[in-house]
Amino acid sequence: MRIAWKIFGISLIVFLVMATAATYSIYKIFEINKELQLISQVFSPLRHEVAQIEVIALKEELELERVEKLEAELRADRLEALNSGATDTEIDAAISEHPDIEARINHLEARLKAGLNLFETHANTVESLLRSAERRVRSAQDTASSLTDKLELAALYPTLIAIETQHSSFHSHALNLVKSADLPPATRENLEEQLESEEQKLTERLDSLRQHVSAFTDQSIATAALHEQQALYASIAATASAGALALLLSTLVISGILKPMRALSSGAKRVEDGDFDVRLQPLSRDEIGALTQSFNTMVDGLRSTQKIKDTFGQYLDPRVVTGLISDQSDASAGEKKVVTAYFSDLADFTTISEQFTPGGLVRVLNRYLDLMSTEITDRQGVIDKYIGDAIMAYWAQPFSNDGDQATLAVESALSNVQLMLQFQKELPELTGLQKNLPVLRQRIGLATGDAVIGSIGSEKTKNYTIMGDTVNLGARLESANKIYGTQILVCQRTRDTVSAIEFRAVDKIQVKGKTEPTSVYTPLARSDEMTEDLSKLQTASEEALRAFSQARWSEAQQAFEEILGTFPNDQIATVFLNRLELISAQGAPADWDGVWHLNTK
Repeated sequence: MRIAWKIFGISLIVFLVMATAATYSIYKIFEINKELQLISQVFSPLRHEVAQIEVIALKEELELERVEKLEAELRADRLEALNSGATDTEIDAAISEHPDIEARINHLEARLKAGLNLFETHANTVESLLRSAERRVRSAQDTASSLTDKLELAALYPTLIAIETQHSSFHSHALNLVKSADLPPATRENLEEQLESEEQKLTERLDSLRQHVSAFTDQSIATAALHEQQALYASIAATASAGALALLLSTLVISGILKPMRALSSGAKRVEDGDFDVRLQPLSRDEIGALTQSFNTMVDGLRSTQKIKDTFGQYLDPRVVTGLISDQSDASAGEKKVVTAYFSDLADFTTISEQFTPGGLVRVLNRYLDLMSTEITDRQGVIDKYIGDAIMAYWAQPFSNDGDQATLAVESALSNVQLMLQFQKELPELTGLQKNLPVLRQRIGLATGDAVIGSIGSEKTKNYTIMGDTVNLGARLESANKIYGTQILVCQRTRDTVSAIEFRAVDKIQVKGKTEPTSVYTPLARSDEMTEDLSKLQTASEEALRAFSQARWSEAQQAFEEILGTFPNDQIATVFLNRLELISAQGAPADWDGVWHLNTK
């Protein structure tokens, strides 16, 4: 699964949790709204109407009492005016004869009539309010969606009907009592008791209705509060659940990403350190898994490239192989650079090798070349080629710095001369010969200067090498060691750019193929290893060569003889004494310039 889908999945789950909570909250809000509508449209108006009914019913009762008092007063006044037992006609006739009594009675009758009218008005108002409450309850019953609400409203309706019936009965009894003024006292008292009973029942039913409405209102308010609390808890729970889910799922996804990324980072570090056996197991099917597969493919390619480098590194210097494989311009295009060329050879090895078996010869050469090449490559040198026992190498950018290449080359040469002692000791084991072993001597020539470096050859076969006078000079100096009996010869530029190594001046020569002469030197020792005898030899050689180049033959001869006297095996001094003997016998050239011309390679 792609990482984007994982992130989308987390977002979708969180969204669904929040959407579920939101849906539940909306549902609860609708429930709250229903309860509030029930309160505002039914219970609250009903409470108001019940309160009005109670007040008006009370007024109705008070008005009834007032009417009864007025009737009693009127009856008393009429009896006061005439003797008891008179008929109504007689009472009316007698009252007409007394204007003041007539006026009082008329006033009482008017008040009685007004009271009755007000009593009827209150009764009608109560009836109207009860019918309005009934209609309200029936309408709410029809529209209510909750069974609980329907049951609550259904419980109110019979109460309203009962109140209406009770009020009608009370009203009827009250009118009968008022209109039956001539009833006997016992009968009237009985009617008054019944009326009080009806009044008490009406009051109780109104109280019961008011309590029911209050209870239902409180219950609706409590239900609305419960729904609100549930919605709040649902929102809190959804927020907490969504946060926890997001954190958990994000942690899982991030862990699923980081684990293979750490493996990739660790694998890349191992590859950087040269371990191409790394193989990572894809832990997912997302982009990280694809990246892991690509990493494995890349490592396979690097492994193949490394195998090529390792294989061809045995034939070419690995740094050259790297440059050629990576198609660097410095490794393929011809370019003029300062180089130090290195040529070495084993003296008379062709003749010596005839003593060895083919297997022994190969072992000797392989061991010799391995020892010599290691010192060169360890000091940033590049092996150009092997020609039998001959080694051609060089130091140049980008493989070594210009300021260090000559020193590195001479250091390699000195180390290789020392290694020849070890190599000589290994010959019995390498050749299988226990006696008559030849003594192997190495000749090394070093030259520093400009040369062309690059890939040379045909379209099918190329050789990465160096060319130019500097290269030829190095080869000639290697050969010139035969003349002076030296093992290492370097040119003037090499000697001038080397540090921490002391040299002995050997000669000023012009090799075959070059028109410019060059002074040649042989290293004596590293600067910290110079002895007093070597310092004297260094100074004496310079003085002897100076006298020789200035044609001061007797001084030169004396100087070389002194060197030979101090160093009996010094072959350089012997060479010059032979030359002085030849000059003495045949004479020096007329254009003598102190340069000895070498006509052979």
